[in-house]
Amino acid sequence: MKKLYIHITLLFIMFFTSSGVLSQVESSTLFLNRGKLWQSIAFGKTGPPFSNWRSLGIGLVWPGFDATLIRENIGGAPSYLVTGGMYVGCKWQQDSILTVDDWSIAASSIAEGAAAKYKVTKHRRKYPDGSNHWLQSNPLAGEEVIETEFEYNVDFDEEFQIKRTMPIRVRRTAHQWSGSKLDENYIIYEYVIKNISNELRPVIDPDRFLADTLLDFYVMFNYGIHCNSRAWDVLFPSLSPGARNTWLNYSRNRRAVFGRAGDYPETPGINEEFGLAQSMGPIVDGAPSGEYLAPAYAGFKLLYASPNKDGRESFVHQQGWSAGSNSIDLSGPFTNIGSLEARYDALKDMRLTANFVESSFDTVFMRRSRMWSMLSIGPYDIMPGDSIVFAIAEIVDGPDYADAINPGGVSANVINTTSRNNFNASADRAQATYDNGFDHADPPAAPEFSIDFNRESSDVAIVINWNDNAETFADPDDGELDLAGYIIYRSNYLPIGPWIVVDTVFKADPQYYADNEYTYEDRTVDIGQGYYYSITGYDSDGLETSIFANRTREPFIATLPPVEGLDEILVVPNPFVIGEGFSQPGAQDVIQFVNIPNPCTIRIYTVRGDLVKTIEVSEGTGAIVSWDQLTDFGQFIESGIYVFHVESNGKEKIGKFAVVR
Repeated sequence: MKKLYIHITLLFIMFFTSSGVLSQVESSTLFLNRGKLWQSIAFGKTGPPFSNWRSLGIGLVWPGFDATLIRENIGGAPSYLVTGGMYVGCKWQQDSILTVDDWSIAASSIAEGAAAKYKVTKHRRKYPDGSNHWLQSNPLAGEEVIETEFEYNVDFDEEFQIKRTMPIRVRRTAHQWSGSKLDENYIIYEYVIKNISNELRPVIDPDRFLADTLLDFYVMFNYGIHCNSRAWDVLFPSLSPGARNTWLNYSRNRRAVFGRAGDYPETPGINEEFGLAQSMGPIVDGAPSGEYLAPAYAGFKLLYASPNKDGRESFVHQQGWSAGSNSIDLSGPFTNIGSLEARYDALKDMRLTANFVESSFDTVFMRRSRMWSMLSIGPYDIMPGDSIVFAIAEIVDGPDYADAINPGGVSANVINTTSRNNFNASADRAQATYDNGFDHADPPAAPEFSIDFNRESSDVAIVINWNDNAETFADPDDGELDLAGYIIYRSNYLPIGPWIVVDTVFKADPQYYADNEYTYEDRTVDIGQGYYYSITGYDSDGLETSIFANRTREPFIATLPPVEGLDEILVVPNPFVIGEGFSQPGAQDVIQFVNIPNPCTIRIYTVRGDLVKTIEVSEGTGAIVSWDQLTDFGQFIESGIYVFHVESNGKEKIGKFAVVR
């Protein structure tokens, strides 16, 4: 009977483990992409995979958005980081170096399975499916929390043990407050590194080498900050990736390394400060208005570090930069530093790293090269069973997006002052959040909402609906139901703005509220134009939720209810001239069929009768159908005269339109 019980228990364990119920590792990379600041978090590092400064994914994208959802190539997402993390190393005797490990660029020593040097035991969201959004599960944690653990792998076996392993367990907790307008621009990471040699000795082969005390343990943070990939790709598409015009600096008081896009000295006569690109921005009178593509400051800050060997808490051992090659850079600060002894010496004294730069006013490498930003702490002697704790914040902050697309009205000096002040405010906010045990004033919740066209009238309007569930979310600090109202925002350019306030709706306002439901009609829209929407919540103290955590990510086209007949069908504009049209990226490439019945089929032909495109219009689409000029074979149509044929309920409509490219 006992054997049967054990067998059944093992079956249950195998079932739940295989189904993922007990799984502690969700994926090799987890993403923070809810609010304004987006980031990738891997097993041992932050940011996307590193490959010679190419942008390979989400790395401190600010403001966060998915560039693949935009109809037009606008240079990609504004990523301010190519990779981030740290190097660590120590001795096991006063004259014997144990190891130096890269947890910044490659971090390949941290993985799952027996072959890993350090084995990952946990990498997951602590609050899956948004269970701590608006801090409803735990007010003393981020809305998004990612827990990671890795440790000495007892199964790791390498001949001659050339790659010696530190007997440690590392616990990293990442916190982000993506729903708070005050706290959406930083991410906090807390690390605990414990010496577990006393736990390991009884369970490993006694003949196997195992260090005890970890002597002169150093941590060197290493970040590939660049401002930013989108700006560099637009301004210098023929040069290797990784912005070289990043002007980096260090604040000793804040223990913060930060950078911004400066003027590129290699292009005299042209000023690219903050990624100024005259070819970008909304189309105004047929021409782009210009845009600061990299308007923000980006960096990282030491929040806390355990007292080092000299008893100095939160002490910065060294700070500086390492200039990477502008052609091929695969090893960062340790380029051409091969031996273990030389690597440890560089870890201990970063002045020995490749092309070391001490001053932000350096004229040889700064603003001319791809720069690694370094800051180190230590040394520590970590005894068996003891731990060290340290915490850092990653920060990106800058101006309102309306200023970024107004270079004619907002100077680079104004952008600089605004961005610097906002960055410092977020850095100070991150410090206060950590010092207070993650407890700070929080805004109320924001409501989920839906948008639709006005189905009851022939007037152009976008109807926004939401219920009052957000009003039942108590303030996590005092338990009060303190939501005072809602603010409706709209953007007609990108899902990052510029946002304008459409209206403010007070809680339970009878003009908009009935039967636990709010209904608001935005009648200040233009037919055929695409719009993004956001609704925030605010309380009596003026605290407001993030626009970015509660927004639509694809544009909604303002339209009318479908018509019954076919006589009023129009093609607009007609003739269609490429480059003219709405300012929203990609919209200038869209032809619209207006006064369309639902359902129907639209077929487009050349004047010779060749079928170019078939569009099936379903019920509930509305009276406007857009076409991006792509044929059924994915090719853009050429200039010329085209014939459209609309068929609905056995009736037909035939017309012509012209395209001028």
